[in-house]
Amino acid sequence: MVSIVEIFDQVAEQMRSDLARARSALEHPGLKGSSFEDVFRTFLEEYLPKTLDISSGVVVDSEGRSTRQLDVIISDAAKTPIFYRSADTRVVPIEGVYAVIEVKANLDGQELERAFENMKSVRALKNTAYVQQTGAVIFTKTMYGQEWDGWPTNYFVFAFDSSPLNAITEKLEEKHAQEALPPWKRMDCICVLNKGVILNQVPGGMLDALPGPGTRLRYYETQRALLLFYALISRYMFQAEIPHFRFTDYLGQLRF
Repeated sequence: MVSIVEIFDQVAEQMRSDLARARSALEHPGLKGSSFEDVFRTFLEEYLPKTLDISSGVVVDSEGRSTRQLDVIISDAAKTPIFYRSADTRVVPIEGVYAVIEVKANLDGQELERAFENMKSVRALKNTAYVQQTGAVIFTKTMYGQEWDGWPTNYFVFAFDSSPLNAITEKLEEKHAQEALPPWKRMDCICVLNKGVILNQVPGGMLDALPGPGTRLRYYETQRALLLFYALISRYMFQAEIPHFRFTDYLGQLRF
């Protein structure tokens, strides 16, 4: 019998091995080593649906805003136009982006601050360049405690190691409170391969990747952090769907 748990245990161990090899190679000039981001992107490419495109790069909107460089962009492989492509690097419109994941070798307070600023650059983008639904039946998505026509981009962090999870959780709670962020403006979920997952607990005890009304941020220590993180985000990534993209919004007042 196939054991999903054993498979993910082996995957997690392979990721640790790849990370150690990358660290060793990068310490010696002239030797090639896989980057931390490459290791994680390879995992996503193998275990998420092929309807999703896994890349790195920059996300833009129809008003000319753009994010900082992002480690992992999960977008719709069929419906999203790529404005620029070089190897795995993309310039992608926000309307086609389901999730962004920042990858860290070691997540401490300083790295959390950097990830938080990257998150704000993603959350600031205007997601409106899609064909509005009409007719008797209109499909919406329910996330963050409300309904959406387009997909509100999710934001996660994946780290191989970190400071104690309780310290990271407390700092993240402080950041959310200081800026009075509603659920859809917060950092959603953090996975630390060697420690556990920082996630959201809904009233009643259920665990979720995304925050919402009444959820509490908590940390969950486990040696199977990768499997828990995958289970949490797959709930959304396996249902991911966007409206049809409207390219003309990106042309502004251009006259041909």
